[in-house]
Amino acid sequence: MKINEKNMMLFATSATPVDKEGWLNKRGELNKGFQKRWFVLKGNILFYFDRRGDKEPVGMIVLEGCTVELSEDEDQYSFKIIFHGPNNRSYVLGSESQVSF
Repeated sequence: MKINEKNMMLFATSATPVDKEGWLNKRGELNKGFQKRWFVLKGNILFYFDRRGDKEPVGMIVLEGCTVELSEDEDQYSFKIIFHGPNNRSYVLGSESQVSF
């Protein structure tokens, strides 16, 4: 089943209840530096935005078929979201403190 991106973008900013939201730093896939992003968790979908209140997310992570583990980054309290399978991209997310998110 293909995810309809337009519907997902509408879902990101809809009145649907938010499970968790806050600032996290996301390590880029090509640029390995961290960029501060506003994250919104709705069910099993983690949306991320450039700024809080933006109408369209920069991206989304569907949290199915993944594992989460602590990352060994000295400058951040960070963790990895790791996908196992064909497009096995990993995401590294972190914050300056343990209670930020």
